[in-house]
Amino acid sequence: MFKLSITSFCLALAYGVLALAVSCTDHEVPASNLPESKCKDVNGGDRLYPCEFSIEKITFLGADGAAAGTVTGSNQVLALPRSLAKADSYTGNEEAKIGVATFDVQITLKRIASPSFPVNEGYLIGYTHNTSGGKILHTSTGGGTYGERDKFGPPVALNMAIGENMDVKYEMSFPYRMEKAGLVVVPVTVFASSSFFVDNDVTTLKLPRTTVPYNYVGSVTEAFYERLMVTLKN
Repeated sequence: MFKLSITSFCLALAYGVLALAVSCTDHEVPASNLPESKCKDVNGGDRLYPCEFSIEKITFLGADGAAAGTVTGSNQVLALPRSLAKADSYTGNEEAKIGVATFDVQITLKRIASPSFPVNEGYLIGYTHNTSGGKILHTSTGGGTYGERDKFGPPVALNMAIGENMDVKYEMSFPYRMEKAGLVVVPVTVFASSSFFVDNDVTTLKLPRTTVPYNYVGSVTEAFYERLMVTLKN
């Protein structure tokens, strides 16, 4: 009887260990934040919360949806062929004429960390032509908390898993004036700088925005490219 009890106990223990092993393999362990999520504020210090995203690239798309040009980091220079614009209000080459060329802007985002705070309405995607780039301020002539920049549209859902990419696409216009450059007339864009930002609409307000460096927009965003010189060419 005693030997039988010991045998039964061992079988039960073995079954329990097996069940535990099965339950562990069935359980999906959440992915950890990627090392690059330990990002910096605009002054080079460690950011209070991890950054959720990295911008992998920004692609400008022409009339046929094909890439007209791509940037892969801040402070890059790109000249988009005016002939490839999806829309252009002026198609001639006469000096002093003005026009507006329109392209689609496709921003490829990679999730590198879980949200520090769940979003309320969603993620905010925006831009500025202010040459201060990431060091623009939160103050706004129109009020609100978005600062010296414009939103592309309403908040969006960015629900990809850590390590996965997602594209978001918007439309962007480039006003220009035709000017003489040597023997030819070329389009000269009105804006010399473009910066792009991604915000978690809750995390951005949780950071101490009245103190340096969080008084600068770049320190409260989840990702940004700054001071891109996107121009036009014939």
